[in-house]
Amino acid sequence: MAADSRGKYLFKNTFIFTIGSLATKLITFVLVPLYTHMMTTQEYGSVDLITTIGMILAPVLILNIGESVMRFSLDKNADHNQIMSTGMLALIFALLAGALIIPVSKLFSSISGYSLYIYLYTISSAASQLFLCYLRGKEKLLLYTYGNIINTLCVALLNILFLVVLKSGIEGYLKAYILANFITAAYAFSVGKVPEVIKHFSINKNLTVAMLKYSIVLVPNVFMWWIMNSADRIIITAVMGAAANGIFAISYKIPSLMSTVAGIFNQAWAYSAIRENESEDKESYTNNVYSAFFMVISLSALGMMMILKPFLKIYVNQAYYTAWEYSPYLIIGFVFQTLGTFLSTPYTVNKDSKGFLFSAVFGAVVNIVLNFLLVFRFGLAGVAAATGASYLAVFLYRARDTKKYIHVDVFNKKYIMIFILMVVQAAVMYWENAVGQILLVVLFLLGAALQYKTWKPMAFQLYRKLAALKRK
Repeated sequence: MAADSRGKYLFKNTFIFTIGSLATKLITFVLVPLYTHMMTTQEYGSVDLITTIGMILAPVLILNIGESVMRFSLDKNADHNQIMSTGMLALIFALLAGALIIPVSKLFSSISGYSLYIYLYTISSAASQLFLCYLRGKEKLLLYTYGNIINTLCVALLNILFLVVLKSGIEGYLKAYILANFITAAYAFSVGKVPEVIKHFSINKNLTVAMLKYSIVLVPNVFMWWIMNSADRIIITAVMGAAANGIFAISYKIPSLMSTVAGIFNQAWAYSAIRENESEDKESYTNNVYSAFFMVISLSALGMMMILKPFLKIYVNQAYYTAWEYSPYLIIGFVFQTLGTFLSTPYTVNKDSKGFLFSAVFGAVVNIVLNFLLVFRFGLAGVAAATGASYLAVFLYRARDTKKYIHVDVFNKKYIMIFILMVVQAAVMYWENAVGQILLVVLFLLGAALQYKTWKPMAFQLYRKLAALKRK
C-alpha cells in the first residue's frame, strides 16, 4: 500500500473512532462528579463491584463471539450472513445459560438484592457488544461510532433521571446502564441489518467451529484481564470495605483516560495492520507508528501526573481526593497496558488467540501473587502497585513473543529514558510543596524535549495541512 494511502486509511479510521470515543468519554467524565455527589463512597463502591462482575460475565456467557464476528468479517470474501448467524446462536445460548446468574447471585449477601439487575446488565452488555462488533467487522465504523455515542448519551440522561430526579440510588444507576445497553443493542441490530440475517439464518459448521476456536480461547483471556483490571476491587471490598473500593475506583478512572486515547488508535491500527500484513516494509512502518504512539501515550502520562492533584481538588467531592495517592502506580501501569495492546496486534492479524491468552495469564498470575503479598501490608497502594506490575508483565511478554511475527524495537535508549522520567515524576508527586509541583512541570517538558524528533515533523505536517485549508 502506498505511503500516502496507508496514512489516509489509518487517519480516517482513527478520526472516526476519535469522534465516538471523545464524545462518550467526555460525557462519562462529566458524570463522575454526579456519581460522587449523589452516592456515598460505600454506595459507589458497591455499584462498581456489581458492574465489574457483569463485565466479566458478559463475554463468558456469549463465548466472546463478538471478537470472532469482528475478525472473521474482515477476511476477504467473508460471508457476513453465516458469520452473524453463529453470533446469534451464541447470544441465544447466553440468554438461557445466563438465567443461572440469578440463583447464584443470591448466595452472596453483598449482591443478593441485585441478582436480577446483574443478569439484565450482563445480557444487555453481551447483546450490545455483539451487534456493535458486527458493525465493526463490516467496516461500518461511523455507524459503530454513533452506537457508542447513543449508549453514553442514554447513560447520562437516564442517570440524571434515576439519580437526581427520582433519587433511586444504586438501583437507579444499574437501571440506567441496563436500559442504555438495550437501546444501543436495538440500534446496532437495526442499522446492521441483523433482521436480514435472521431471515436467512444459516450455520456453516466449519466456519462456526473456526470462530469458536478463536473466540473460546479469548474467554479465559478476558478473565485474566478482568483479574488484572477488576479482581482487585473484590479484594479491596473484602479486606477494606466498599468505601475503600469507591476511592480506588476514582483513582482508577483517572489513568484509564489514557486507555481511551490508546483504544481509539489501537482499534484503527488493527485494520491497518491486517491490510499491511503482506507489505514488504511492514516492519519499518510498524516501528514508525509505534514511535508516534509511544510519544502520545508517554506525554499523556507525564501530563496527567503533572496536573492530577490540583485537578482532583475541583473534580471530585473532598471525600474522594485521596485517590491521587494511588494513581501514579496506575498511570505508569496503564502506559505499559496501552503499549502492550499495540504489541498484541500481530495476534489479531494472525488469528493467534493463544498469544492473547498466554500473555494475559502471565499478567494475571503476577497480579494475584502481588495482590496477596502487598494488600495486607500497604493497603490500596499495594493493590495499585500490583495492578501496574501486572501490566508491565504483559508488555514484556508480548514484546518478546510477537517477535515471531514482527520486530518492534521497544527498548531503545529514548524509550528507556522516558520510562525513567515517569518513575521519577511519580515519586515527585508525593512532595507536598511548590518545589514538587514545579519539578513535575520540568519533568513533563523534559519528556517532550526528548521526543522532539518525533512530534516536530508531525506538528509541521499538521501546520501545512491547516495552512492549505485556510488558502482554500
